[in-house]
Amino acid sequence: MIPGKNLSLLGCCFCLLFLMSCSGTYRSYTDMLQLAFTETPDVLLPYSFFTEAKHDYLYVKHGKQPQVAMALMFIEQGQLKWVSADRAVLITEHGRLVRTIGLKNDLMHLSNISSDPLKKPLQLSAATTWLRLADWQQNEYGYPLRSTFHYGPTQKMAFFDQQLDVMLLTEHVHYMAETNFVRFDDKWQNRFWLDAKTGVVLKSRQILAPGAEPFELTFISEVVRQLQRSDKVVAADAI
Repeated sequence: MIPGKNLSLLGCCFCLLFLMSCSGTYRSYTDMLQLAFTETPDVLLPYSFFTEAKHDYLYVKHGKQPQVAMALMFIEQGQLKWVSADRAVLITEHGRLVRTIGLKNDLMHLSNISSDPLKKPLQLSAATTWLRLADWQQNEYGYPLRSTFHYGPTQKMAFFDQQLDVMLLTEHVHYMAETNFVRFDDKWQNRFWLDAKTGVVLKSRQILAPGAEPFELTFISEVVRQLQRSDKVVAADAI
């Protein structure tokens, strides 16, 4: 459960129909999506759910809270906006979290997204760096971040009882804001598991700020597409 919000499963049919038929504002998208639960087990939906779904889905796990599913609300200028039943929104671009809405302390803005190496992950080198500034809701603006990257070897990752070839991209993040005290949480690692052939992010583990709980994102609808392209035979009830 994200502080201040419960990211709840959007799996009911009326929710799907509502998303399909509505073209209004963010509020009109979410007024009927109030299926929040205080606690739920990890959400794991069968393969057939995603092959038949009209919308993309994202698995989200935040800190120690259960895994939930979010539905793709819409795409604007290359950014994917994922909505929960209780109106929390996560916005991703090329697999990276770039903004949040409805959390306790929202990430409001991330600068220099156009230079994010995740846009061309297969062209990364050991010399690749990325600088940006982060703005947070609670009066925190212009906090500088610097990243370097390196690839691990190709590995196997299991989805729906099948395996896909993935490359692990590790991002080393340095939080460069000056402080009046010694801090030990100004460096951390984000991890992105990319499809070995296309470079598309299938799964990630991202920390947005020092001391923050990690987000684990699985772009499960994209995983299904990759499995379909690989001509793997997947059981309809596989989870």
